[in-house]
Amino acid sequence: MLCTVTAAAQSTSEPGSKSTSVAHVCGAAKVIPLTGSEPPAKIFIDPPLAEPLASRGVVIIQYCAENLHIAPVFGPNAVTVSPPVGHIHVALDDASWVWADASGNPIILQGLLPGPHKVRIDLVDANHHPLDKDVITFIVPEESAGEKHP
Repeated sequence: MLCTVTAAAQSTSEPGSKSTSVAHVCGAAKVIPLTGSEPPAKIFIDPPLAEPLASRGVVIIQYCAENLHIAPVFGPNAVTVSPPVGHIHVALDDASWVWADASGNPIILQGLLPGPHKVRIDLVDANHHPLDKDVITFIVPEESAGEKHP
């Protein structure tokens, strides 16, 4: 059944025809408008993928943000949009500097010295104000399988 809706939210079906609501055909709305403040943004980090770390010493860290869209949008006006937008700041081994990333892609590190390492991911708003953070630790093996020589 195809139903056309006008701007006045009236069905264009002929008078006397059976009227069916969209909710009846398609189900309840998947999006419900917020009535209060938005929930806080959170960052979730998985441990590095095991195979690339063990075989090649390559660190691939997957993460995701909840209640925030990772996007390359910056500036004072960007903090007023809904849903909120932001990006991440990444720090390696307590470095005094961070790098910003707004791609939403996994973090890939290679060439790290063997041994323990720590990556901190800060979830920040469009003006770089911190919203949440998490830390992941891992060990780069002394000699990965891909580097072993006979």
